[in-house]
Amino acid sequence: MWYEALPSVFIITAALGLPGWGLYHIHNLVLGNHYRRSMVQRWDRMLYARDTRLVNDAYITRGLETIPDAK
Repeated sequence: MWYEALPSVFIITAALGLPGWGLYHIHNLVLGNHYRRSMVQRWDRMLYARDTRLVNDAYITRGLETIPDAK
């Protein structure tokens, strides 16, 4: 019957879904936020360093009003 396939469906769904769900929470414990920025390319590392230098937090979106004016 059709319901005999349900255990296999649940096992496959859990095997595919739990790693992503787990990483979401592991990033929160380790990094202090739920998201991980990719640092593979040099450009991404430069943008991360810029955001950290300008507003002290690279993960919170802020507008241009938070960047200090050069005098």
